Amino acid sequence: MARPRITFTDNQMRGMIPVAAAADRTAAPGDNGRFLDEFIAGVARCTGRIYGQSTYERLLDAFHIRRRPSAQTWSKAIQRAHASGIELLPSTPGPTDAVLRPVDHQRSTSTVTLAVAQPIRDDDERIELKVRIQVAESALRDAYARISGLEAQRASLLDRAATAEATAKVAGKQIENERTEHASQVKALTDRLGELSNTVTQLSGLERHLHLQTDALRQELGQQRDLYKARAEAAEKALAAERTQADAMRQILGNRTTSRPN
Repeated sequence: MARPRITFTDNQMRGMIPVAAAADRTAAPGDNGRFLDEFIAGVARCTGRIYGQSTYERLLDAFHIRRRPSAQTWSKAIQRAHASGIELLPSTPGPTDAVLRPVDHQRSTSTVTLAVAQPIRDDDERIELKVRIQVAESALRDAYARISGLEAQRASLLDRAATAEATAKVAGKQIENERTEHASQVKALTDRLGELSNTVTQLSGLERHLHLQTDALRQELGQQRDLYKARAEAAEKALAAERTQADAMRQILGNRTTSRPN
């Protein structure tokens, strides 16, 4: 026959709510072990029982507590609760009939001593094992998903590396071609500069040669001018002498004509 669903009385719920809130407030956010120790002990004070993980998780959901300890943490905390010697109330027909036992304030605040120890029921153990299996399967699925994601990232990185390598090779070839072309252009410009330097040297020599020729021609023309000037002066002197002789001859002839008898 199936075991009825575990329920709690209003008094039990009113007692467990502040216990859960106090345990959540006292334990650090990452200290789920301490939180579970205080929470399980507080529930035991209110109900006189120790339950399985699924029951405690339903209580956390009902109390709006967001802590989600791992299955291993739950298992260890429940084992610690049983091993610590917590005394439980005698078994009752059902959780709804559980009677609260007054708390002895002289006892330690970390544990609660109740009447009779009660073992974990088989259903709670099966539920706990199922939860642990589900958690393990979920963790395994998450691990496979992370592995798949890492493999996808690895493939993407390999593709990017191959693309980058190909781009680097193309860029290297382009740089080498540009470097070769640049060297060729530099050589051509250097050769052209050498040719222009030779041309400038040749033009400088030609300029000096033309200066020398111009000076020689100027000197020669000066000498010819002096010679022609001397010849012109000599010709003018000879012409003047001829004019003088002609005038003398004209005068003589005129005198002869005048002295003849009529």
